[in-house]
Amino acid sequence: MSERLKVRLAYQSGWQVVDDNTVLETFETKEGAFQYLVDRGARVHLHWGRTVIGGETRPYDFAAKFQSESVGRIMKELHGPSAGRWYWYQGSSKGSTETKEEAVFHVERAYTRIVVKADWPK
Repeated sequence: MSERLKVRLAYQSGWQVVDDNTVLETFETKEGAFQYLVDRGARVHLHWGRTVIGGETRPYDFAAKFQSESVGRIMKELHGPSAGRWYWYQGSSKGSTETKEEAVFHVERAYTRIVVKADWPK
């Protein structure tokens, strides 16, 4: 798995890439900060919380946010032949994996790369 770094908006300073509480680099744009992550082979550390639908939380279902924007979701299949697998969704990217940690990795990596259009044809 790759390094997880936070990207945060720094008031009047642009965007900062942070490891724990240490600012690694500051950029004028969000895209510049995310490109720094891609160049390092890192991924953004998203904020994860329980998925809420109709005021109810769902078991084994988590939503990812960057700032206040919803950017991805993971959930564990509880029934049927896929019971126990974790499914992940980020924009048009999706897949399944064996563990929650791997599903988190895929969403964070996909979001990091989509911000800078890393996989788009040149």
